[in-house]
Amino acid sequence: MNVENDSKKTAITATLNASANIISLIVGMVMVPILTRVISTTDLGLATTFISSRNILTIVFTFAIYAYVNKAMLEFPNEKKNYVFSLTLFCLASVAVFFVLCLPFKKQIQGLLGFDNFLFFWLFISCFAFAIYNIGNYYCTFHNFYKIVASMVLVIGTFAPVLSVVLAYFMKDRKYIGRVVGVDAGYVLVALVFGLWTIIFGKKKFGTKYIKRSLKFTVPVMPHLLSQVLLTQCDLLMIGYISGKDKAGIYSMGHTVGYLALTVVVQIMAAWSPWVYRRFEEKNLSVVKKNSRLIIIVCSYISLGLLTLSAELVKLFLPPEYLPCIYMVPPLVTATYFEFLYLFFYDILYYNKKAKLIAFASIVTSILNIVLNVIFINIYGYMAACYTTAFSYLVLIIMAYVMCRKYKVHEIYNIAYILAWIAVIIGYSILVMFFANSILIRYGVFAGITVFLFFLKRKEILDFVKNFRKMGDK
Repeated sequence: MNVENDSKKTAITATLNASANIISLIVGMVMVPILTRVISTTDLGLATTFISSRNILTIVFTFAIYAYVNKAMLEFPNEKKNYVFSLTLFCLASVAVFFVLCLPFKKQIQGLLGFDNFLFFWLFISCFAFAIYNIGNYYCTFHNFYKIVASMVLVIGTFAPVLSVVLAYFMKDRKYIGRVVGVDAGYVLVALVFGLWTIIFGKKKFGTKYIKRSLKFTVPVMPHLLSQVLLTQCDLLMIGYISGKDKAGIYSMGHTVGYLALTVVVQIMAAWSPWVYRRFEEKNLSVVKKNSRLIIIVCSYISLGLLTLSAELVKLFLPPEYLPCIYMVPPLVTATYFEFLYLFFYDILYYNKKAKLIAFASIVTSILNIVLNVIFINIYGYMAACYTTAFSYLVLIIMAYVMCRKYKVHEIYNIAYILAWIAVIIGYSILVMFFANSILIRYGVFAGITVFLFFLKRKEILDFVKNFRKMGDK
């Protein structure tokens, strides 16, 4: 494989992916005030509960088999279509089996989750569509089908939120159904298109070896995926229990703003990780080390930008009662930055099939976060959760680094460089909190950083723009 050409395509995939996600974020932020006027807090809460349940139960119902797609593309280079066809049938069968198993307990499940008949039955359709979407997304991203990947992001991030508001508006009763169906519409559409492509253009040969190989990795890694969901949600749940639902509502909005950078960064990493796996397969570690520095700079700059703008975003989009979010966002951005850095070490463990190590680190971190929340929220109030989350993710990075030492991590990444950027992000977070009401200082410092980074990496930036134009003309 031509490394230079592959790198160019990967860079374009990451850029378009991130750009599409930024557009989606803008649409999402614009739709928030409209949504809150169309749908009641009760209906919105029920829809949110459904979506959270869907995310968790998709992992359970399908054994997170889609999480192995990137690795499988390397292990079965000449059987890729057979692989995705087999996974599609497995997900269909697995969700169907769980539906049959849950049917006798329908009333109990409805009572536990607060679902009516529609939401109960739609849950299984939603889980299947979400699983197939993930398979398609991993497959297209791995192959740098950047136009398709960007289109998928736009469908999920722009079409679905707008449709959810429209459907909720026209639903006289049970507006939560409009919200749920609208949000899921993007996943269903992508799943239908990818499923039809798999059936029509695939070789239609089911192989149990694909399922066995995938489950051997994904079953042990399921605790990691579930722990990550818990790590994301436990702050909100514990604040609601300890400090009250009003404080949980404020924290949820701070959490939403604080995680904006991660939403964009994850799209960049979605293209980066498959590229890294291909380089690992070729034993070409030096090129990973070289390019990782640029990725770290780009994602660090995005985090610095959000830190700079965070106070204005809170004041612009949120009512006055949410002003405490101004001081919550910086530590949450720091936490998400640590989560981004963890992905570099995760890639090493993932490639080497160390599912148990991945799961162990995530479980320990989740337990640590819960314990710290119990201690410090009771002592210092709900805002302590921002700092416990950041500290927990820092511990996760340290654990992952220790686990990766036996896999030549120092030949793959510049650890001193990573530590330097951690110090920069922490220092800048403190600065923006200290100068929360001083726009000139915050924006002035950020402008200085922008100029410095441009001159430091101007050659790489200009080369990338040139290559982007060339690839776009093809």
